[in-house]
Amino acid sequence: MPMTEAPYGRQVRTTVGLYWGTILLSLIFPWLLLVFFEVSAHRRTFAEGLRYVRLHFFAPGYNFFLIGILNALPFVLLAVFLLFHLGPVAGRDSLFRRRRAGVLGSLILLFGVSFWTHVTTLAHPDAQGALAYFFLPFILLVLMPLGYAAGRLMPWLWSRFRSENT
Repeated sequence: MPMTEAPYGRQVRTTVGLYWGTILLSLIFPWLLLVFFEVSAHRRTFAEGLRYVRLHFFAPGYNFFLIGILNALPFVLLAVFLLFHLGPVAGRDSLFRRRRAGVLGSLILLFGVSFWTHVTTLAHPDAQGALAYFFLPFILLVLMPLGYAAGRLMPWLWSRFRSENT
């Protein structure tokens, strides 16, 4: 019995960690990018960058809080999906690993697209740039299954590649 307890506990901790990590990181991700953009592009200190974000958090025309919420919505849906998708298989190693690979593929794709959208919008600010923040949740929702499928295929492709080269 102790042989199955250790992997089960680790898989439950992985699931819960991915759940909360996805929600928290997706919420603060645009704000962290904004602080680092202020530091790198506008040559401010880190404290000045934090102050800039804090002053414009709810300001009209900026509303960084709303940008963070809009960014987090698809990630919260993905977090709920991964909780119900990984939770029931937390005792079966191979199925858990395949499903975890799918969820991680989706997370990598979504964070990559979110990063690209935020950086390009910050680098080229204009009135139409705000539309990117509005359409970002819908784009991420469409890309979520594609990232999951790519994540599920990667271990299979990797094992085929390794078996052909050995």
